[in-house]
Amino acid sequence: MLRFDPDQRARGGRSRRTGGLVLALAVSLLSAGCSSGQGASQPSSPRPTSSSSPPASPPASASPSAAPQPSRYTQAQLAARPCRALDGRDLAALRISGKGKQESGKNGTSCAWKLAGQNVSLALDLPLSYAKTMTKNGRVTQVPVGQHQAVQSEFQGICFIFVALHDTHHLVGTTTIPDRGVAQDGTCPAGASVAAAALTHLR
Repeated sequence: MLRFDPDQRARGGRSRRTGGLVLALAVSLLSAGCSSGQGASQPSSPRPTSSSSPPASPPASASPSAAPQPSRYTQAQLAARPCRALDGRDLAALRISGKGKQESGKNGTSCAWKLAGQNVSLALDLPLSYAKTMTKNGRVTQVPVGQHQAVQSEFQGICFIFVALHDTHHLVGTTTIPDRGVAQDGTCPAGASVAAAALTHLR
């Protein structure tokens, strides 16, 4: 299992703490595993048995118009305007009423929504140093987020999720804090749902 030790540089070759993941290594692995399989080799198509065979007809049940595709942006575009990361269909599917609230902080711009008593904040350009800090004392696991793998850290009722798409220094992440009195077992699922929906809008 991959291990994360934020004090590795200071402690040199000493043994790592058993509670963490090596986040830099983990997100590198996650980056490699983020593809949806488009690059995988496909089985070769069988050759037609006869050159006189008529071309196949399109299936009768084919829809004349494809389902609308979500708007897609670069990671930098969504990092600047993160509330674009959830469109109307996402908000309806996640049962979020109202638009997100854009906020600025030392780690860049984020957008916050309320989902089933959970306050979810999404940022699309988080530094690795921030992820290391937020995972230092938490209960850290690797979890699926949509078609990607993520590093998740739970600490004092707050859930942090980090996904590496292109490199480990520009992470997509959510921070989820439950309202007072709301069960914490929905905290990480809420953050993961927002992150998964946001990732569908990245190209």
